[in-house]
Amino acid sequence: MKLRMRLRAAFSIVALITGVPVAVAGEERLAVFERYLDFASLVKNASVKPNWLSDGSSFWYAEGGPAARVIWKIDPAANSKEALFDTERLRAAIAAAIGHEPPYAGVPFETFSLSPDGATATFALEGDTYRLDMTAYRVERVTAPRMTPAMAVRPGTFPRRGYFSLALPSPEVLSPDGRWYVTLIDENVALRSAADGSTRPITTDGTFDDAWDVESTRLSLGTGITVTYVPFTSWSPDSLKLWATRTDRSKLPRKGELHYMETTERIVMRPFAAAGGHLDHVRPYILHILSGDRVEVDVDTENRYFNLLGWLPDSSEALFARFSRDFKTVDIMAADSGDGSVRTLFTETADSFVKIQHDVISFGNTGFTALPDGDGFLWESTRDGWDHLYLYGNDGRLRRQLTRGEYPVLEVRKIDQGEGWVYFTAHGERPRVYDTHLYRVSLDGGGVQRLTEGEGQHAVRFSPSLGFFLDTHSSPGRPPRTDLRAADGTLIRTLAEADITALENLGWTPTVEFNVKAADGETDLWGVMHRPYDFDPERQYPVLEYLYAGPQIVATDRSFSLGLSKTQNLPRAMAQLGYVVVTLDGRGTPERSKAFQDVIYRSWGRNEIADHAAAIRQLGERHGFLDLDRVGIWGHSWGGYYAFAALAQAPDLYRAAVSSAPGFNPYASLLYEPYLDLPDRARAAYDFAQPYRLAPQVKGRLMLVGGLADFATFPEFMRMSRALIDAGVDHEQVVLPEEGHGYTGVAEDYFIRKLAAFFARHVMQAGP
Repeated sequence: MKLRMRLRAAFSIVALITGVPVAVAGEERLAVFERYLDFASLVKNASVKPNWLSDGSSFWYAEGGPAARVIWKIDPAANSKEALFDTERLRAAIAAAIGHEPPYAGVPFETFSLSPDGATATFALEGDTYRLDMTAYRVERVTAPRMTPAMAVRPGTFPRRGYFSLALPSPEVLSPDGRWYVTLIDENVALRSAADGSTRPITTDGTFDDAWDVESTRLSLGTGITVTYVPFTSWSPDSLKLWATRTDRSKLPRKGELHYMETTERIVMRPFAAAGGHLDHVRPYILHILSGDRVEVDVDTENRYFNLLGWLPDSSEALFARFSRDFKTVDIMAADSGDGSVRTLFTETADSFVKIQHDVISFGNTGFTALPDGDGFLWESTRDGWDHLYLYGNDGRLRRQLTRGEYPVLEVRKIDQGEGWVYFTAHGERPRVYDTHLYRVSLDGGGVQRLTEGEGQHAVRFSPSLGFFLDTHSSPGRPPRTDLRAADGTLIRTLAEADITALENLGWTPTVEFNVKAADGETDLWGVMHRPYDFDPERQYPVLEYLYAGPQIVATDRSFSLGLSKTQNLPRAMAQLGYVVVTLDGRGTPERSKAFQDVIYRSWGRNEIADHAAAIRQLGERHGFLDLDRVGIWGHSWGGYYAFAALAQAPDLYRAAVSSAPGFNPYASLLYEPYLDLPDRARAAYDFAQPYRLAPQVKGRLMLVGGLADFATFPEFMRMSRALIDAGVDHEQVVLPEEGHGYTGVAEDYFIRKLAAFFARHVMQAGP
């Protein structure tokens, strides 16, 4: 409500200044806009979260809100769906136990634990714990036992800094034998007893500039900038050894993180590697828990990145990947856990880059998947021009290529070694080259089988038995549906279809997909178009484009995404203010062929805006409802870079841009190195990619947005502002104190309000 009130005020100012009634300022339109920022609230039953039972195939899930919740039990083998609880008897039993009627009318709890034999269910209600006899339907309060130190020990978190100096909380990881959590305390490795919580230091010489590190849960970045969590461990299978690294940051330059909300301003100096400068110097070790020995892995560590891949089942060797700084080479290696000696299994090279750098150094995703029995692994490679799967033995010998063809593999989901199948997702369909389906292929080789049906994006969850999977699928204009399928893809039943009644009550207009040509006139590009809830094809609408265009992710969300934040929902929400909002992925981005992505190599800043502008112009020729005299653009991070570039490289099309948290200076960050090569080998490419020279060419209206605590890019924000001042180019600044590279809470609301009002002034109400 506060956001709507502030937006109403902003749009009223626009009306006052222009003297023109502002259609976008209507109460209804603003209300719909605000609802779309919380898009998840408009969609019910968007997915099914399975809770697997002891047989490894059956499961239960909750459906509906607290007013009418039902807990369903699904038996895939019997193709049965039945209510797990008799709701009337359950509520009566609960009322007898607590002395009053439980709230609402359905099952009054959403989570519970079921005993392995299914005889009892334990749940929490009104601050107490209760146990239900599933046969007699008798509920009794569970008396909490006296807490002991052992019962109080749960996994905590510890700070991990990675390559970008920001300490992120990471979960402690339990050893396979269940005795110890591994953690970090004051830059050192320590163990915390799972029995009594006591700590035991393993290293004591770590410092801020020479810090120890261990692996924890890894993050995975997906399409539409969605984040998932992937369990991972540094522990050897015998629980006696740990893979650890030590990182020397003493030679890195420092960047200032600015804080002005205290009596005396404070500057935190963060080490941050610049392109071509000193890199975090990482040295891998194997730590022996019983003896306390630290065995340094005998490998060249200068200008290298390291990723643990896993351990052999007998704990004799740790497998790891070593990437060259320019990402042209990766070595898959094995370190002897006794003496640290290393053998190289195989080496892969590329003329540009072998992997996406962000995947490796930020998320630990190397494309390596161990076979369940430890006798070999799968490796994902673009060596034939597309991402495909290759089966290797632990001796480093290639056994066979498992997938091939003009499509990219995305992710290995499961390996059923007993039945001989590899299950993976891929963009394997034509002409819809971004549709994501589940496939399988035999470990012995042979044809690939597609297991999911229906256009769009398919997200799957396998049963522990691997005999079944749940498939939640949707497209930008089609709400989610969840199907239950056998492992061979046979449809068993549809479990849930999303309820979009609340969305339809707002006058929902489905998002549509489109296909255009890139600036080369040959390459197909795909995108999506969001339209207002009251869309009328006989009217003309101003156009906004949201872009990212960075080389490490596909930013266009091609599912019926519910969004993790208001900012993620912004493209769809902005359309409700009376725009058509377009987003697409041009050449240089992943999830197509290697050649499609390699367009970025040593060519940063040359083709991106040309592709995006060509797409908008083609859409304008195709659709009379698009007003190409009123086009705006916005983006965040590298999207901020390209939103700025649009006003300099295509000013005849784009008349206003919001550049948020822009990264402008390729010399300032190691993140550019794989895509531009190293500065001493590609000086001309770096100089061209540096956009300060474009400041005098900027036309139209520009708003720069940045967080004052964003030490990585805020200096570039200010340098660009000065370049614009020197060039006599008028522009706006929005500075967000205490915000880093992303905006949260009221700062996110403020950013959205400023962006919406900016486009209302300079696009919606723009004259010829």
